Parts: sequence; structure tokens; C-alpha cells
Amino acid sequence: EPVLKLGLSGVSEADQPTFDLDSVEKQDSDADSFTSSSDESDSEEEDNDDHIIIAGPNHSGDILDDEYSSECDDENVSNTKNKGPTDSVDVREASTEDMLQISDFLETPATEPTSKKKGRLIGRVAKTVTASTVVTGKTVIKTLGKGTVKSTVSASRAVTMPMSSVVYNKTPKRHEPRGRGIGRRKRSHKSQMKSLGKTLKTIQGQGHLKGHATAGSLLFPDQCCRLVSSMLSQTSSNSSNPLLVNDAISALISACSAHDLAFLRGCSAELGVRPLLPVDPKSDIDCVVARCLYDGRWVEELCIFYTDARHLAFYAPLSKKPSLVVTLDEIEAARSLDDNETFPLPTHSSAAIDTTLKCHYIAFLTPSHRENLIAKLNGILTDETQSNTGLVQNGKGSEFEAYKMPLEAALTTSGMATKWEGVRTGKKSKQKKQRKVLNSRIMPFDLDPILSSSGDSQEEICLFVEGLLKRALSFSPDDSLDLNDTRFVDFLNETSRLRLLPLGELDLTSKQAFCVFVNLYHTLLQHSLLIAVDGLPSKRSVTAFKRCSCYEIGDDVFSLSELECLVIRGKLGRPVHARSPFVEPPKKSRSYLIYALTSSDYRVNFILNNGDISYPKKVPIYNPRLLEDQMDAASFNFLSAQVKIDAKKRSVFLPNVCNVYRSDFGGNDGLVCLQSCLRFLEEHDQLSVAALLDNGVVSIKFLKPSEMFHASLSEMSALV
Repeated sequence: EPVLKLGLSGVSEADQPTFDLDSVEKQDSDADSFTSSSDESDSEEEDNDDHIIIAGPNHSGDILDDEYSSECDDENVSNTKNKGPTDSVDVREASTEDMLQISDFLETPATEPTSKKKGRLIGRVAKTVTASTVVTGKTVIKTLGKGTVKSTVSASRAVTMPMSSVVYNKTPKRHEPRGRGIGRRKRSHKSQMKSLGKTLKTIQGQGHLKGHATAGSLLFPDQCCRLVSSMLSQTSSNSSNPLLVNDAISALISACSAHDLAFLRGCSAELGVRPLLPVDPKSDIDCVVARCLYDGRWVEELCIFYTDARHLAFYAPLSKKPSLVVTLDEIEAARSLDDNETFPLPTHSSAAIDTTLKCHYIAFLTPSHRENLIAKLNGILTDETQSNTGLVQNGKGSEFEAYKMPLEAALTTSGMATKWEGVRTGKKSKQKKQRKVLNSRIMPFDLDPILSSSGDSQEEICLFVEGLLKRALSFSPDDSLDLNDTRFVDFLNETSRLRLLPLGELDLTSKQAFCVFVNLYHTLLQHSLLIAVDGLPSKRSVTAFKRCSCYEIGDDVFSLSELECLVIRGKLGRPVHARSPFVEPPKKSRSYLIYALTSSDYRVNFILNNGDISYPKKVPIYNPRLLEDQMDAASFNFLSAQVKIDAKKRSVFLPNVCNVYRSDFGGNDGLVCLQSCLRFLEEHDQLSVAALLDNGVVSIKFLKPSEMFHASLSEMSALV
């Protein structure tokens, strides 16, 4: 009767264990599952810390590489082919129970010493040639190196070769085959993100998604959410049976998961929060809320209002320190948002806590929690007899002061969570800097729309932007700009309304669109100069200043460099060599050309103020009816101060912008550029240049760029 024998080094043949194979014949299905489980075990090796490696007899202890293993495999296959009929072993397939007994036997050390290398001989029966891994339920046996089992199947019989084994109980290193790499999980997560992104791009490329894409680069989660939202909106609106589609989408959205049922429920114990200060149940209020980080992202936090310490503290789950502290000195009012139909969490009770520079939005599970907090806050704010103790109680004053929102973060969202991808600030700089969105005081769902139900859309947008620029030019650092001034707070609120500006209503070929974007550019420049937390831009910082200072307009985001180079100068030439104060946008911002204006007037180079002292401090507020006269007046003010004439040296000095954007003035021909500027000069300067041209050759040179900037801009007197 055929018997499976295990050859063990140093053990006599009589002591070697034998296994009756009659039971094996009855478990063919187990054997099939045993041999087919090899491929599945490969995927499980990553999560198994105990790896047992089977190596050849001449193995010195290092893991063999794939090339040497393949050479050994070829040698073993050739050896099996040279075997005669007498060399074959009459064996059958081994079941899973037999392999468990083998693994248990391998764990028992040999009792008799031997002069050869300590090891064990194991005969492996394989039904297929490619089987390389066996999962026994306790250990993983991986056959590598010389002596790997190779077999051929013929009439339910297999030809096997014995091999010696050296067992190493260590985790495979990263360079080893199927080794556990540090970044393996990250790569799999990225692959899922790429797969989702490719799927959405495929749907969009096939014409199923025709929504307007943003030119600004969103982070991946926000980009996917926006695309999926557009897909659902178009599906519900373009379907032949919209009611059925809307019902199906509503049923999908209304399905509650385990996370939905646990959202905003519990207390500090459920969130794992350990506050810095103990909560007094008699005077303090604590509840779980959802706080809005930016439009589209809410985080679940524990909100605690300390009556004696006079501040609000928000704690993230599993935290010991607050993520944000808002003092009563900062709070102006607390209000509910019941009547707001555009609130993104319609099934929850919402409230807004207004501070001077930022509005914080929170959502509650029940109206009672919201009413208790609002009543408590407004009661203390209106109580004039309440003593202003600040954050000094219990010696925690300086510690809580560190968790207040910094001034720069409140004004520019710097260091806060954002949905926009960072931008590069230099050719050699690999690190990206965060965009500074200056109009983020109020969220879009808490703003009044710009357009009315009746009237010309472009005309209303023009009037709104003109008024916005007029407000911006009314401020000056010389007047000791007070951030608590109600005029400045109103200006921040009006800039926040730009997030509702419908860019699709603008005709990019019209004068209205030209005036809107030029006025928006000067508004953003004035706003950036007024709140320059790091100081005025310099030669080193001007690139970051113009690429990171942004406004959210509509559903998109625009920086100073993107508005100047890709929108207003969209159809004009590119700079020859852009140096400070001229800054090109990053290469990834080329998508902003979808907003490019069709104007190709070279006077754009004279009316766009870069903020440096080579340009005049006064800026006009452009109006479509007075556009031509205003452009001539701005060009005259700029060139009359920049063009220099040296009659003795027969030289004419032109502004540096004519050299940077020389393609707008006829390429490298300086004479054509001079003729373009000549009509905007004073009469005596025109006569001087004409005399030089009549008497002979004129040397045309360009002034050096300025490296100093204005502290602010002011309004040019209107043309009548």
C-alpha cells in the first residue's frame, strides 16, 4: 500500500513517521482546495508576522533572489525529466490534516545530533507545477531557492523531489519578494483615489457630465464631491422621468448608516475628550456639535462654554487640547439660521457665532441645545454688570490664549483647512504654499445673492464690483486702519458675496466683463496690501504674494497672477523674462484661460497697476461707458512719469513693462514701441522725441524694474 514518508535528517528510518493515504483518497476536494489556496495565501503574507522560509541545502541564510530561484527551478525541472520509471515515488495528494501534522512535527526539534547542517527534509506533494505556498492554518510555508518542489501530474500520480529546509522566523524585508513595504497601504489608497478619478474623468469625457469645471485645483475629496454632485443634478434634471429619479436619489440619501445614527450623539466620554478645564454642570454648557471648517466640510467636535472663564472651546475627538478657543471679547453676536434654505445640513439646527473677522458656524442635533447656547451667550453679552475676567481663572489664561484663531488665519485662512490645492512659489521650490483666501469671513449659504430677479445680469455685476473697489480704495494704513471698524467689517462681508458671483453670466467679449475683472484685480491688490501680515512684498516675496493672495469668485478661486496674466491678458503676449514685480502664474494654472478676455489692447500694460512705485498710486474705477477715456487717462498718468528723454545722449528711456511684454508692441522693434507710447506723452516731450528722430539715430533703453511697493492705493478722480 503506498505510504507517504518524510525523510528527516538524523532520524532512523524506523523512527520516521508514516501516514496512511487511504484517508487522503476520500478527501480529494480538500486536496484541491489545498493546492488552489496557494495564490490566496500570497495576498495574506503581508498581514502575517510569522513567515517561515523554505530554502535549499546550500543556503547560507540570506533570502535568495528571484533570478537565482528561477535558475534552481529550471535545474530541478530538468532533473525530474531525466528521472526513470524506477526513480518515481508512488505517492498521492496530501490533505490539509496531513500538512497540519507536518507543521507540528517540524516544530519539534530533532533529538539526535548530526554532523551535517541542522535541518529537516520534507517531501512535498503538489498537484500543479506553479504551486509555491501552502497555508496550513498555523504557519506559512514558502518554497524558495534550490530544491523547490516541481512535479508533473500523470494518471493521478505525482513525481516529487525531496528538499532540505532551513526555517527562519523573521519578517521578510522590503527588498525581498512579497516583502512588507512601508508604503504599501499608502500606494493602495492612492490607487483607489486614482481609479475613482479616472472613472469620473471617463464619465466627463464621454459627454455624460457637461458641468462647468473649476479652473482652480481642488483637493481630491472636494473634487470628487463636486463632480458627483454635478452628475446627480444633471441626472435629475435631464431625465425623462425626473420624479422617479429624484425619488431614487432621495431614497439613496435617506438611507442611514451606523455613522449617521451616531452623528452628534453622546458626550465627551463617547468622543474620548479630556478637557483642560473641568465642566461645571451648574453654570457651563457642553454638547456635541458639527463645526464648519470651510464650505463643504464639517467636523464633529465637543463644544464647551465656560461661564466663569468667558470663552468657548471646541475639542476634536480623542483630544486633550482644544482645536479652537473663542473668547467673549471677540464675539459680537450669536444667531440662529432657521430661515436659511441653503444650509447644507437641513435636518439639523444651525447657529452662527459672529466675531469681528470671522463667523463660526455650528450645527446641533436638536433645537434645544442650540437655544440654550445662544441664550447663554447673548445673555452674558448684554449684561453690562458682568465682570470681564478674561482668561485668567485657574491659571489657564496663557494656555488658552494659544488656541485662539490667529489674526492672519482669520484674515487670510492661512494655516487653516482649505479645499484648494497649494501653489508653487518658484521654479526651484518643490514645496507648495497654501492659497490665502481673503474673502472667507462669511460662508456662501449665509449671504445675500448679488443678482436680483429682474434686470441685466452684467450691469448688476458691474455696479456691485465698482462699489466694492470704491470701498477698498477708501481705506489707508496712514489713517490707522482699525480692524474693529464697522466699515472694514462691512467691506469683508461684501467681498464674501463674490463667492456667489455667477461667472457664467459674463460675456467675455464685452466691455462689462473687462471692467469687472480689472476692478476685481485692483480690489484684490488693495485688499492684499492693506492686510499684509508679513509686511509689504519685496523682491523675494513678491512671487508668493501674487500667487497666494486669492479671492473666491463664483465656484472658483483667482490669485493676482492668474487674474493679471491668464484672464485680463489672456489674448495678449507672454512675458519675455518676468522679473520682480512681474510674476507669471504656475504652469498648472493654464486652465484659467477658459476665463480669458478677448481684448488685445496694448494699453492693458499701462492700466494694470502692479503695486510697485513705478506705477501711480491712484487707480480709476472703470466703467463700460467711460472705458476708452479712462484707459487713455491711466496710460497718460503712467507714461508721463515713466518715459525719460536724454537729448545729449540721444536716448529715450521707456518703462520696464514695454521690455517684459515687448510682443504687445511689435516684437523686438523698439521704435514701434516708442511710437505706441508717444501719443500718451506731453506735447513738449512729443516734440523732443520727434526732433531726435529727424536728426539721426535714437537709442531706446528700458528703465530698471522697481523693487519697492506702495502701502496702499487710492481712487483717481472720475472723468466727467
